[in-house]
Amino acid sequence: MGVNLANLFDRFKKNVIGSRGSISDFTPNISSSGDFKQVIDFETIVLSWNNILLTPTRSYDHDPEYGCDLYKMIFEQADEITKEKIKNEIMLKLIKYDDRATPTNIQIGFLDNRKGFSIDIQVKYKGQTDQLQVIIDESKYFKFTG
Repeated sequence: MGVNLANLFDRFKKNVIGSRGSISDFTPNISSSGDFKQVIDFETIVLSWNNILLTPTRSYDHDPEYGCDLYKMIFEQADEITKEKIKNEIMLKLIKYDDRATPTNIQIGFLDNRKGFSIDIQVKYKGQTDQLQVIIDESKYFKFTG
């Protein structure tokens, strides 16, 4: 029996971004039904923001400005000036690439056992609050060989 393309298209339309009054996206993970895993509302924003923060600027072919320069701050001094630079970079990039939610509080903590820092962002979306946690460290971007 052949695949009915009209049914596949109807199934796709039912699940497309924004068709149910909420935002959604798909992750590259395969669900138990064999489809890409769908994320909705907060998960969509957290996934998007995580991608923005972890993608080095100039590494995405189709949009070289997409991403963030946080990796450049891994070896900076662990002080308040660097924290402010990190916060400014985060705010600038999140507002530019995904302003569907609001970052209400950004906390930066420097790592004790390696070069890098942790980022905790409170995300406000439609009156609800969620948390995004990201670690930026030397192991994500730099490979050292001995």
